Amino acid sequence: MFCLSELEDTVRVPPDLLNLLPLEDAIKTVLQNLFLDKVLSIGLCVSIYDIKSIQGGFVLPGDGAATYKVSFRIVVFRPFVGEVIAARLAL
Repeated sequence: MFCLSELEDTVRVPPDLLNLLPLEDAIKTVLQNLFLDKVLSIGLCVSIYDIKSIQGGFVLPGDGAATYKVSFRIVVFRPFVGEVIAARLAL
C-alpha cells in the first residue's frame, strides 16, 4: 500500500530560502512544494523520506537561484489491484 520510491530531479532553490534555512532543509522544502499531494505514475506522493545526494549548486545566467541535482526517496500511496481499504472519514 505505501511504497518507498527513489527519484532524481533537478531542483531550483530560490535565494531567499538559502538565506533562512540550511541547504538540505531548503531543498526539502522545494521538493515538498513540487511533489507532495500530487499523483505521479508511481502513485500519490505522501512524504519526502530522505535526501540521498545533492550535486551541483550552479547559478544559471540571468537567474539568482541555485540549481541542484537531487536524488531522494519519497513515500507513495499505491494500492495493489484488488486491495480492499477500510477507512473512516471524519469531518
